Amino acid sequence: MCDKWNPVCEFDALEALWGEAALVGDEQVALFRLPDSRIFAVSNADPATGAYVMSRGIVGSKGERATIASPLHKDVFDLETGACYTKPALTLPTWRTRIRDGVLEIAKHPVMVAASHGTSDPAGQTCIASLVQAVRESNTGVTVVDSYVDVQSPDVAASLESIPAGSSAVVVPLLLSAGYHVHVDLAEAARSRHGVSVSGALGPDPRLVVILARRLDEAGLRPDDQVVLVAAGSSNASAVSDCHEVGRLLSAHLRREVTVSFLSAAFPRAASAVTSVRASHPASRVIVSSYLLAPGYFATLAAETSADATSAPLLEEGEPPPPELVAIVTDLYRSMLA
Repeated sequence: MCDKWNPVCEFDALEALWGEAALVGDEQVALFRLPDSRIFAVSNADPATGAYVMSRGIVGSKGERATIASPLHKDVFDLETGACYTKPALTLPTWRTRIRDGVLEIAKHPVMVAASHGTSDPAGQTCIASLVQAVRESNTGVTVVDSYVDVQSPDVAASLESIPAGSSAVVVPLLLSAGYHVHVDLAEAARSRHGVSVSGALGPDPRLVVILARRLDEAGLRPDDQVVLVAAGSSNASAVSDCHEVGRLLSAHLRREVTVSFLSAAFPRAASAVTSVRASHPASRVIVSSYLLAPGYFATLAAETSADATSAPLLEEGEPPPPELVAIVTDLYRSMLA
């Protein structure tokens, strides 16, 4: 069925901690009201057996997380995400909930279309795929689809076409700034299908600065080093402004001056910025902070300046994606849910 909002029952008809089963379309859903009036809706089918018994499960908690234990095998699931604490391979599908005029309504989660730029660099491809997989694992109740703006396939239009009719989608740009690709390419793809929205870009976000600082530490940043932030660059003034905002945030985080530069489209260019900073501070090393998502063409260019050291991009081959980045993608998706 489609992911429209479906009225189920009166909110006051639900008793706290007592599960109720409901039929929505051709699917059975288990409903739970907590003592604090939070409402959760999950599939009534036990993930291990397929038996429709989850409404008779035991509501509990794991830390601050509300849980439900299957009455059959006692597998414990997170009521919000559907993740299984006892058997990670299992997932309990979850539904969105809301109360409107005293009536509980539920809806399926929109599909998340994770739209990256695309690259021919194998390491970059691996890093982006790992990020999308980490997002998928952190949002077990959401279908997450890969897509690309350029170079790789499927493109965003093709990914949207693969989504079942009647389902809505949220396109999350795996791009650090909202430039031409977000405002034009992704916006046009979204207009081609009803029920599609596009979130903002990954940056600027203070959590990106935490990753940038970590990468600088890994590159051997010293107290007297000069830092040049290097971004890919854009002809879009708003995207350039966003990069400068990240530079200001990084400067505040490091408590030192940070010079912002670009590899294309905008100025100052990275090579010139490194040369200028070195001339102004001849006794100090110059370190490039790579404000780039993954290995690839621009990361190679960033490493070719005359800087004394260059930090790795936000994503590194062979390392799990930073949890901050996974959280940003998740938050962007959730920010678009009505």
